[in-house]
Amino acid sequence: MKPSAPACAPRGPVLAIETSWRIGSVALGVDGAVAARRFLTTPRAHSATLIAAIREVLGEKALYPADLVGIAIGSGPGSFTGVRIGAAAAKGFAATLEIPLYPTSTLRAAACAEETLAGAADLPPEVWSGSGGPPVVGGTRPEHRYVLLDARSGRVYGAGYDVGSAGGPVEVRAPHGGTILDVVNARPAVGTVFVGDGALTHESLLGAAGFEVRPAPAGVPLADAVYLCCPWESVDAAAWEPSYIRRWRPG
Repeated sequence: MKPSAPACAPRGPVLAIETSWRIGSVALGVDGAVAARRFLTTPRAHSATLIAAIREVLGEKALYPADLVGIAIGSGPGSFTGVRIGAAAAKGFAATLEIPLYPTSTLRAAACAEETLAGAADLPPEVWSGSGGPPVVGGTRPEHRYVLLDARSGRVYGAGYDVGSAGGPVEVRAPHGGTILDVVNARPAVGTVFVGDGALTHESLLGAAGFEVRPAPAGVPLADAVYLCCPWESVDAAAWEPSYIRRWRPG
């Protein structure tokens, strides 16, 4: 199957999977809208609950795997085990069903989360834990968002995006790994808004540097955003591998 790049979501049901974060999820997208979703809220148990969640979202719409026209997958970075679990499931479905596999950077999905999750009334409390509840979100605002996912020990996965355009987020800082000091010392543009659990972990430092840190669900990589922010560039399921980004500097 040759890679292709349709301008928008393929018509028909697409299964989206995102398991790189502590809260995993699956979503069923149909013709550009999310029709069903399930959350995987038990930490380090995505492998035990993923297939059951997939069955549930398909069953909710009386669909079978054979009805799917594509698989959208959060391609990392994130938890090594979590990324691998989602990737293995997505590759297996795409290869078995002979349908396209569409990777979406987990960081790109997190950059879109503020808008794509705004209508998800069933978000579990774990998604916005510590932020006082889900914020009220209006329309997409043009701004530069820097996503930081916590990789522990002062390390983060990050990427920057300009959001608010009709074509979706535009990458302005490529996905990378490093320390929070690397991020600050690179001098992000004035007015950059930081999102993600890595930004919340280092909120004091980012605030002292003059940056806004927005609470969850902004910056949360979930399957809704994997589907709704997918660039729709298919890959060879057999050859594709997720992006782990684990090149830490010593120390």
